[in-house]
Amino acid sequence: MFSWLPNALTISRCVFAVLVLFAAFKATGIEALLADAGVTGLERQRYTTFQQLWHQFALLAFISGMLTDFLDGWAARAFKAESRFGVWLDPIADKLLVGAALIALSLALKTWLIYVPAALILARDVFMTWLRTRPEASGIVAPSRLAKWKTAAEMVAITGLMLPLALWPLPETPSGGGALHWSAVITGALVLALWVAAGLSLLTGGQYVKAVQSHRR
Repeated sequence: MFSWLPNALTISRCVFAVLVLFAAFKATGIEALLADAGVTGLERQRYTTFQQLWHQFALLAFISGMLTDFLDGWAARAFKAESRFGVWLDPIADKLLVGAALIALSLALKTWLIYVPAALILARDVFMTWLRTRPEASGIVAPSRLAKWKTAAEMVAITGLMLPLALWPLPETPSGGGALHWSAVITGALVLALWVAAGLSLLTGGQYVKAVQSHRR
């Protein structure tokens, strides 16, 4: 009766990824308006409020997408509704959600501390998505414990870095717009977690490539 639910949740995760990107571009557009010296007073305050609301929307969309990642697996097991389509789409939906959030953070924070790990993770995910389409990679390597640690590091880092954007408008943060803010210790730990996730992404990607090469032999 509920066999459609797991795939519906997975598809919804793709939709949430699009919503994260949409909100990020809307917030960036407002940032350009705030940079205009002619915008002052109540108009600037209104733009600042709208920008913060878009950051809040992006965070809620990301968290909602993470919840579907847990729920679709639970639903597939609970209703015995695993399908080839779901197995194929699930990792793609995960990568879309993470990729959208990394682009959102890069647009908002504008620092190489985000650009570099984000680029590494995105490049690895694009490569892995392509590799999984190859016939020789079919059915090889289930997600390892290391890959799960990588995913956990990504989710913690992304959520933690998106949170202050949702709580405080960028122009009103102590360090100003376009820069990392919040407590230096907390921010440093979150950025480190993102770099760890990037390193684990490359490591698990390398393991997957080695497994495919071994299978071909």
